[in-house]
Amino acid sequence: MHISGFASTVSKQMKQPLNKVKYQGNCWPTREQGLLLQATVWQGQKAIEAWEKWECSVDIDKLDPGSHRLLPQLYRNLRAQGVEHPLMGTFKGIYRQTWFKNQLLFNNMAALLSAFRKVGIKTLILKGAALLLLYYKEYGLRPMEDVDVLVTTEDTPAAFNLLKELGWTPIPKQLITDRHAVAFEDGAGHEFDLHSHVLSECCQEDADDDFWDGAVSIKFHNLSTYALNPTDQLLHVCVHGAKWNFTPPFRWAADAMMIMNSSNEIDWERLVTQAEKGHLILPLRDTLKYLKDILDAPVPLTTIQSMQNMPTSRSEHVRYRYKTRPTKLKGPLLIFQFYYVDHSLGEGTGLLKILIGFLRFLKDRWGVDHLWQVPFHGVMKSMSVRRIWKTAVWNSNRLLRRVSSQR
Repeated sequence: MHISGFASTVSKQMKQPLNKVKYQGNCWPTREQGLLLQATVWQGQKAIEAWEKWECSVDIDKLDPGSHRLLPQLYRNLRAQGVEHPLMGTFKGIYRQTWFKNQLLFNNMAALLSAFRKVGIKTLILKGAALLLLYYKEYGLRPMEDVDVLVTTEDTPAAFNLLKELGWTPIPKQLITDRHAVAFEDGAGHEFDLHSHVLSECCQEDADDDFWDGAVSIKFHNLSTYALNPTDQLLHVCVHGAKWNFTPPFRWAADAMMIMNSSNEIDWERLVTQAEKGHLILPLRDTLKYLKDILDAPVPLTTIQSMQNMPTSRSEHVRYRYKTRPTKLKGPLLIFQFYYVDHSLGEGTGLLKILIGFLRFLKDRWGVDHLWQVPFHGVMKSMSVRRIWKTAVWNSNRLLRRVSSQR
């Protein structure tokens, strides 16, 4: 399949009728995963009934990694409901293991935040670290694989160089299209994601101005830093969760429920406005509807109804499809697809302009001096069969190590 064939596929899909969201398959939780979510976030008899249904329908020794991530929170909730079961001892052990690993991660994060502060780089913590500090407030409740920190686009080069000086190196990736973040690893295998933007879908120069303006100041290990306010945090969790991934990412639903149940400061009007500005109405609408329908989330019906009536472009629908479903493309075509969907779709540009933009994008990501060098660099390093194979094996082994460590 050539690039022109990919563009033709997108064009055909844009003409197809749009389907209503179905909460099964692709990026959505399965029935069993939905029961686990209910047992994790509900209270009282409803939680106990969901737990009993889930426990009878799964093999605890063969849980998917996404379900395994929720076991510490499940343990804490079942304990609060007075549940006694032989598995509670196993869940308690997973909770303690999570507590220990998160302590190590947060100690590393404190050292990095201190280093950033010394050179005058403003930071904003994202994802799991922010959720733990502001909403879960208990190290053992939410497993984390890495730490995510946002810096301004102006400070990104300085932050990148500082990390390298501190012994952190960029992690090789099979997909190198993430303009919003770069993953780093130190000699001990700890991971750190440096973000220049909050959302991968919104990488314009001013895309994060509202997030920074609305950020809340927090203290961490006596260090001052920032986090997203509850409304923007909910947006980030929902949009980031509405994506297909090899590891089922449905813990976004538990995170969203924790935010809503822990804060009375959700500005629903701002939430919709921010989504509209970023062309993110579709993922926000469907995730909020899922939370309302499946988990009885305190989402105002008027908020969902307002998004139902908002016009969305065909290109937004195509982008949403590709984000929420697995792809069959491989190699260079897969890289181009992610670039096209994330950064070019809906901008009204022709294929030639998109290709030139893609080459410029690779030039910046690979650090080559001239545009004409990109194809040669790609053939020699990133697009060779040997490199693709080695990177795929590396990513597979890394995923297996994560799953093993979580068990």
